[in-house]
Amino acid sequence: MEIYQNPNYSVQQRVEDLLAQMTLEEKIAQLGAQWLILNPDGEHQDRELEMGGQDARKPIHERLKHGLGQITRPLGTQVISPNDGVAALNKLQKYLVEETRLGIPAMSHEECLVGLMAKDSTLFPSSLNYGHTWNPELIHDMAEVIGQQVRRVGAHHGLAPVLDVSRDVRWGRTEETLGEDPYHVGVLATEYVKGLQGEKRDLLATLKHYVGHSFSEGARNHAPVHLGFKELNDTFMLPFEMAVKLGNAGSLMPAYHDIDNEACHASHHLLTEVLREQWGFDGLIVADYGGVELLASHHGIAADKAEAAALAFNAGLDIELPDDACSSQLVSALERGLISEQKIDEIVARILKVKFEMGLFENPYCDESSIDLQSEKAKELAYQVALQSVVMLENNGTLPLNKQQKLAVVGPTADDQLALLGGYSFPVHLILSSIDDSGKVCPTILEALQNEFTEVLYSKGCDILTERHANAPVFPGDVDLAMNQTMTSPVSQDASQIQQAVETIEQADVAVVCVGDLAGLFQTGTVGEGSDTDSLDLPGVQQQLIDRAIATGKPVIILVTGGRPYNLNGAEEKAAAVLFGWAPGQEGARAIADIIAGNQAPSGRLTLSIPKNAGAVPYYYNHKLKSGGTPIAYHFGSKYNFGYGLTYTDFAYRNMQIDEQQVAIEDGVIKVSVEIENTGTQAGCEVVQLYIKDKLCSLVRPIRELKGFQRVDLAAGAATTVVFELPVDMLNFTNSAHQRVVEAGEFDIMIGKSATDITFTQTINVVGDNRVLPQYWNMLCHSYYNQD
Repeated sequence: MEIYQNPNYSVQQRVEDLLAQMTLEEKIAQLGAQWLILNPDGEHQDRELEMGGQDARKPIHERLKHGLGQITRPLGTQVISPNDGVAALNKLQKYLVEETRLGIPAMSHEECLVGLMAKDSTLFPSSLNYGHTWNPELIHDMAEVIGQQVRRVGAHHGLAPVLDVSRDVRWGRTEETLGEDPYHVGVLATEYVKGLQGEKRDLLATLKHYVGHSFSEGARNHAPVHLGFKELNDTFMLPFEMAVKLGNAGSLMPAYHDIDNEACHASHHLLTEVLREQWGFDGLIVADYGGVELLASHHGIAADKAEAAALAFNAGLDIELPDDACSSQLVSALERGLISEQKIDEIVARILKVKFEMGLFENPYCDESSIDLQSEKAKELAYQVALQSVVMLENNGTLPLNKQQKLAVVGPTADDQLALLGGYSFPVHLILSSIDDSGKVCPTILEALQNEFTEVLYSKGCDILTERHANAPVFPGDVDLAMNQTMTSPVSQDASQIQQAVETIEQADVAVVCVGDLAGLFQTGTVGEGSDTDSLDLPGVQQQLIDRAIATGKPVIILVTGGRPYNLNGAEEKAAAVLFGWAPGQEGARAIADIIAGNQAPSGRLTLSIPKNAGAVPYYYNHKLKSGGTPIAYHFGSKYNFGYGLTYTDFAYRNMQIDEQQVAIEDGVIKVSVEIENTGTQAGCEVVQLYIKDKLCSLVRPIRELKGFQRVDLAAGAATTVVFELPVDMLNFTNSAHQRVVEAGEFDIMIGKSATDITFTQTINVVGDNRVLPQYWNMLCHSYYNQD
């Protein structure tokens, strides 16, 4: 037995032994992946790729004979049962372990942002829903179950979570974000990472998209980002830093775009100097799909695929995904002096280290016994995330409804199961692959309301899209096409069904109008990756449907689902109630129906401000004082700001206390407490929020910044004291030397119900010499409460 095959040796010894035996071809094979349609009988097939040029490919057995770094989405690529998918994966792994010279097993990866993206798996709510719960513990528990499902199908690497901080809600990938506040994103993403990876880190979470992806030019997918390092670090890098240092994240994925003309996939500063050297990241950096090739075909900073590979791997990349289009050209890059074999050895050593640490050599195969991806625990967690993420913006007392009322349910999303799902759910992904699978995956809103109410009438009212199919140029790579784009929108403008919906409403006591968008990647939907928008009006004729419904004089509850906030153009004030359910997943319809029927109370709070209109974007609560212009532009702002949300009861805030008005800059902690009482007649949930304002600073700072939050569940009439312990370290910002610093001086400490509903403000004084923070600074505000 070779040393590398013997688990009694240290990981370092095994790595050194194996690396010394590898040929150059075997090393290079570890730096890439293969994206195949796997078959349980071993007759694997190539999958056509959307991205880049289609060069002639060698036969599959030729590409596998030297080994393989990663297997791309073995179950998520096709409609296959979990058991058949695992059998197919084992068949490929068996070849690698038993028929290649060194028997190095491959890692496999799957998408898992909203649950394992494979047939029959639990369809969890979208990331936006995660954010709107303000419940890190719940997200941890959910990610733990997702991790169990990912492991069950043999994957070692999950491509989640998304840590992009939302800045412009026109961006299609808004649905993948957790919200617009960097600290809030960092806390929830870190808990997702911890839950997914587990204590042993035998499954890698992948932080993406590093970094600034969500502040793209015009909110367009892949578009350039115009940011200096100070703002980049304070806003967009903070969640990644938290997930690396607090969550021990095992993997990271660079973004497609360039920042100030530097492509993220080729940034040595971001991938090596900051991530590895300053933050201490010890995991694997994997390319976003096609991201290496785009350095040549789109960014124009590499002459060909060999040079693109050299740029990315020299910058810090470890593995190209989803294939080896560029990594396979590294022999040419070596011959041309673009990369050294020493650099390749360094990268291969990192990859082998992870494979040994995971026990992949001892346990390369996945258990093929019966696989259940729909446990009761998974369903309950999917329900809780959906339930706790519904945000009620308005309610004139109409909600909750009496179950005996005659209910009219209208709208294009009412009876469409896909309207409940995010873009990275398996059924929605199938549209992109032009695979038709119309099987039932979850109850619709209409079906859930029919279960709760005695009499329900239904009319669709309108469509959102005229057709759904994959036809958009995903990665055109063509300047002329980019300049002369002539595609027309498939959004429906047909209003002919509205009259029938109006007649249905007139027969009822109250109406639920179900509107929103449909997730779909690359313009197969109205939101999702590559499905960006130019307006915050509801797609198509849905606003007409709402206006006509309100004009009937019947009480109208507007239910918006989807992946971004929308303006309702004044209908907010006229409606009896407004609910945002986002993309609540397979249990979402039940959760929404429970809230409407009064079985449960809404408890979600906005993590995205809803801009007044498209002219206000980019809009976010933590903007600069001058963001609104001078004089403040009439179109600037948001009626419904970050942190806002109603429930079925009321809460009183009393007696804010700060232990010390003067706090040391060195390791100081600001202890803040406030009393909360449920003054209503039923149980409810409040989200208590702690904000700060740096009153005088050497650099321009936001008007307000979230630094702590706590969900509080209280019975009617009950009271509690909520306590926050805020480290002075968290008052930091990035200086001109790219250091995180805290300056002495005065800070406003605020307690509020939202970013614009502040109940108490006190000023504290941070004393001492201005301080540069160490590598491991205090990044979390601890909070707790005890019910009286």
